[in-house]
Amino acid sequence: METVLFALLTFVPMLLVLVVVHELGHFWTARFYGVKVLEFGVGYPPKVFGLYTGRTTVLLDSHTQLANANSLSQLSRDTLVKVQSTEDLNGNLVARIIEVRDRQKIEGPQNLQETGHPDYLTHEGRVREVTGNSLVLADMVYSLNLLPLGGFVRLAGENNPQVPRSLASKGVGPRAVVLAAGAFMNAILPIVLFTAVFMIPQQVDIGNIQVSEVQPGSPAEASGVQPDDIILQSGGTPVETPNDLIRSISRNPGEEIDWVVERSGQTRTVTVVPRANPPDGQGPTGIAIDLVNVQTETRSSPPWTAVNRAFSSTGEMLVLLQQEISGWITGDRSPQFSGPIGIAHITGEVSRQGGLHGWLVLTVLLSINLAILNILPIPMLDGGRLLFVAIEWVRRGKRIPPEREGMVHLIGFVVLIGLIILISANDVHRLIQGVNPLGG
Repeated sequence: METVLFALLTFVPMLLVLVVVHELGHFWTARFYGVKVLEFGVGYPPKVFGLYTGRTTVLLDSHTQLANANSLSQLSRDTLVKVQSTEDLNGNLVARIIEVRDRQKIEGPQNLQETGHPDYLTHEGRVREVTGNSLVLADMVYSLNLLPLGGFVRLAGENNPQVPRSLASKGVGPRAVVLAAGAFMNAILPIVLFTAVFMIPQQVDIGNIQVSEVQPGSPAEASGVQPDDIILQSGGTPVETPNDLIRSISRNPGEEIDWVVERSGQTRTVTVVPRANPPDGQGPTGIAIDLVNVQTETRSSPPWTAVNRAFSSTGEMLVLLQQEISGWITGDRSPQFSGPIGIAHITGEVSRQGGLHGWLVLTVLLSINLAILNILPIPMLDGGRLLFVAIEWVRRGKRIPPEREGMVHLIGFVVLIGLIILISANDVHRLIQGVNPLGG
């Protein structure tokens, strides 16, 4: 029970960070292009709390109708209303139906000449001001929802270009930017996190990297590396910690790396070619190392150096990801899939063993994966919607009917949910068997 609770306490905040950052990309770009944002939700409904913000002016005219109210005088400040609006030739919203939501329904007929139209902008908010010919609404809600498994941004008219200020009414370029912005935010999050980590002063153990063992037939043995050698440089970069050497090796699988080693007081250069798929327990070069002559230093980087290191570290993780995918394609490795349950289990174990640093590294890795996954042309995801925008551009503005696109996304949703259920069932099976998600 304690393990499950710890996994949840580490996984849920990570998930919220990843999803909120993703949705902020959609939110900011939508507002930049004048798309009406109706809600920014953290978690999934049912709603626990909502904060209405903004000042949207809605004009009133002789055709404006009231529902659940007899006159405009009943629309006092902070009254919750649902408004259905059109847009005039000057781009102003004009209310067609105003329904009061936070009072008991009035009995009897409402005498409405119309009950709404799918091409109307439907927005809900709290009244800020009422004048003779206009209404000012706080109609953008920041909501906190009960299920902490994600988040969302609700935009006006995502599939209907006739809705005023809708996403679908914008051109190909703005829609593509709004749809791609979430993946872009997930792609730059690792740089932001790494920059912050490198700027924070932290204790670092440095010293000499001494070879303690060389496996027979390994690349290290072939290059002449011997036990007790001190590795001073790898690929032209000084080596002071085990991670320095590991990063240098992981960036160059199958490629020659020059090591400067010290042996019996003399330095020499050897060339090592790390293996992309080494035997179990040997590692790419086939050596075991120890950190000797250890000293502890407090290190931090200035912002300009931290940003450069952040780009380098993010690039290293992309290389590792590329190597993993290449292994799947060549058949050297079998892909290991995890659903929410498995990822939560992994997050708990990584956080338990690696602390905050391990949690941050896993957050970075998942953010990169989320960016790549969302940009792929998978129905229902952002990349799938981008594909339809691209098709529209190729067809010179001729759109695929919304109902057909919606059907494709619905099928994609059903398939995706089915895969998640299957993968989660396997996660539960592994959990019951006590399989360590990190191996070993």
